[in-house]
Amino acid sequence: MENPVLLPLQKNDTNIESIQIMRGIAAILVVLLHISIKGEQYGNNALHGFTIGGAGVDLFFIISGYIMCVSTINRDLNFSQFMLHRIRRIIPLYWLSTTIGLIIFLVKPEIVNTSGGETGIWASYTLIPTGQRYLNSNGWTLSFEFLFYILFGMLIHKGTYRAMQLSSVVLLAMVGVVLLFSGNSDIFGFTTSNLYLEFIYGMGCFYLFNKKIIKPNTTLGMCLCSLGVLLLAAEAIGKVPNQEDGRGWLWGIPMLMVFTGFLCLEGFIKGSASRLKKLLLQAGNSSYSLYLFHPFSLSATALSLKWLHLTSNPYLFALILFVVTAISGYIIYVYIERPLVTVSKKFLAKKS
Repeated sequence: MENPVLLPLQKNDTNIESIQIMRGIAAILVVLLHISIKGEQYGNNALHGFTIGGAGVDLFFIISGYIMCVSTINRDLNFSQFMLHRIRRIIPLYWLSTTIGLIIFLVKPEIVNTSGGETGIWASYTLIPTGQRYLNSNGWTLSFEFLFYILFGMLIHKGTYRAMQLSSVVLLAMVGVVLLFSGNSDIFGFTTSNLYLEFIYGMGCFYLFNKKIIKPNTTLGMCLCSLGVLLLAAEAIGKVPNQEDGRGWLWGIPMLMVFTGFLCLEGFIKGSASRLKKLLLQAGNSSYSLYLFHPFSLSATALSLKWLHLTSNPYLFALILFVVTAISGYIIYVYIERPLVTVSKKFLAKKS
């Protein structure tokens, strides 16, 4: 479990099926958001108004805060070991997707980052937030992940609580800077974003569950999940202003409710043998591949549907895009991501 939450569970967290299912749900939400954007581009309004699909990213960040605690508890790790785990799990597949984006950009630049903005090649590979768009448009979330990892890793000291407590204080201070100062630079906006609150939410959940202050409870879990979903729906239907700017609480808090609710439902989920659960677990397994590569599969599929004159029906358009993208994400996971992880582990093990 060493990546931006989009990755399969390993070691200490192998049995947290609720986390794995939430990974799958979060990736699906983001895919649905981008299908709605494609619907606008192709004039059929498929999934029109599904803006809260972006809250899948907020759920990812909460999961990440939780999992960094789970995967380091009772393990004697130093900074270099911690960061090596993160890098070998995240970077190879991301660089592969970025290189595919670079090839497309060099051949046909107008179809990369169609929503506008200058594309930065150097920034894409380094994940340094320069204000330029990345060749893989979803790479911006990894910039936030890595800053959190660096901070968390620097504070690790024979366990988890020290890193969790101190990194929470630092992240709160970073977000609080905007109350005292203002700035227009990309770096200032990046380092003071309220999105960092969501990593704190995840670490806080770990503390509460690990100390058994909150215990698994099916009724509580269902109530929290329902309340979180209702809050998100109300914000979307009511068109609450500045949702993107305030997503650390406007989307983060409802997703925190959903996250906590799913953890409370862990016993119920483990006892289920439903096909839906199995599908969502597989979606969780392939969520990193799906998240990184779905912009490419969505674009290719939409262009194919346009060529076949099948873009007029919004329901068919959305269904085909979703099915093709989900299947391609799973294929990439099985035949590219897993072998790539194995190779990168062996390579970096020799270097360490």
